[in-house]
Amino acid sequence: MAETREKSGLWSWLQFVLAACFMGWCSLEGARFLWRSWQVGILLHGKGPDVALSDKPLVFWALSGFYGVSILAAGGFAVFCLLVALRDVTRKTRS
Repeated sequence: MAETREKSGLWSWLQFVLAACFMGWCSLEGARFLWRSWQVGILLHGKGPDVALSDKPLVFWALSGFYGVSILAAGGFAVFCLLVALRDVTRKTRS
């Protein structure tokens, strides 16, 4: 990361903005999937069996909690990347 700051130009902070955008988009899509699953009551799995709230409520809520925590972690990482990019931009404008 120290090498990134030594490089001048747009790329040093743009990479963090791109990472934040990608992680934010993934978080948004994950949140949409989880919200739809809560409304319908079924967690859809592409390669495995679907988990219905009425059939296996404990598994449904355990997986929902796991997905929710991972979505929050991805959103937190996106915010962290944005803060690093903003810090790099404000350092470059000050010097």
